Amino acid sequence: MANNLNKLTVDELRKQAAQNSQNWHTAGETEQNTLHNENVEINKILDARTGSTSTYDAPSGMWNVTGGSDYAANLERQLAQQSSALNNMVNEYRSLYRGRDSAYEQIAAQQQAAQEAAVRKAVNSLESQKASTDAQYSDLFRQLYIDRMRGQKNLNQQLAAGGVTGGAAETTRLGYDTAYEDALRQGEQGRIGALGSLDQAIADTRLTGDIESANAAAAAAKEQADAYADTLKYLINRQDKLDAQQKAYAREDAQRAAAYAAQLAREQREAEEAAERAAKPTLTVAQVNAAIKAGHLTDAVLAAYEYYYGEAYKG
Repeated sequence: MANNLNKLTVDELRKQAAQNSQNWHTAGETEQNTLHNENVEINKILDARTGSTSTYDAPSGMWNVTGGSDYAANLERQLAQQSSALNNMVNEYRSLYRGRDSAYEQIAAQQQAAQEAAVRKAVNSLESQKASTDAQYSDLFRQLYIDRMRGQKNLNQQLAAGGVTGGAAETTRLGYDTAYEDALRQGEQGRIGALGSLDQAIADTRLTGDIESANAAAAAAKEQADAYADTLKYLINRQDKLDAQQKAYAREDAQRAAAYAAQLAREQREAEEAAERAAKPTLTVAQVNAAIKAGHLTDAVLAAYEYYYGEAYKG
């Protein structure tokens, strides 16, 4: 019991002694002895802490206290106040840190959601461009086919009207068919490469969230499609020239027809050179070597390797 009493302050000890005295009047004999003994211990502790002298007067049942000081009680009150203030400060800091952690978690969640939204937006954009790129190539192929059919319809008539026959006529026909087949082949290679690059960009974006690389791949695919469109435009313009000169062929003599055949051959060479420029990869040699070294063997990388080195990559 004494150990528990030693944990109490001076004010708490005095309060407990007063309560015991009040309870003593209504308690039984055994309980009265217990309450009295506890007050004896309390007053010993108070005398030791305050320097007072406490004596018990049995006839009156009263405690007489002389001397002493409230210095210890005042010090205990100050310590209690400081302890309370310190506890309040600790609780405030804990509350502050809980709020900070909650705010950090909320910010992190918002950033994660924003990043996921940006990735979804980039993937959706790439998917949309993939569909439009495929449709663009389909339109170009359709226009190329129409151009060829129109040219085949008029070519024999134009050659005959210009007096171009025999080997010269056959060479012109073969050159025209070769230009069409080369343009079609290059266009299909470009379509496969562009769609493959977009598929790779979509996969990389979903895996790593690398939106900047996805945008670069989309721009490269568009550039490749535009280059092929320019080549096709050149071929169509050439056919338009042939149509415009159809009537002129009927009035020209064999010498003019031969000169025009030479012009067609020159334009054929220019068309082939333009088609070759359009087929040139958008990746540089350094980029191809870096991609192969990193193990990124996409269709575009393999096609560029074959273009620069004249043979397929063998690993």
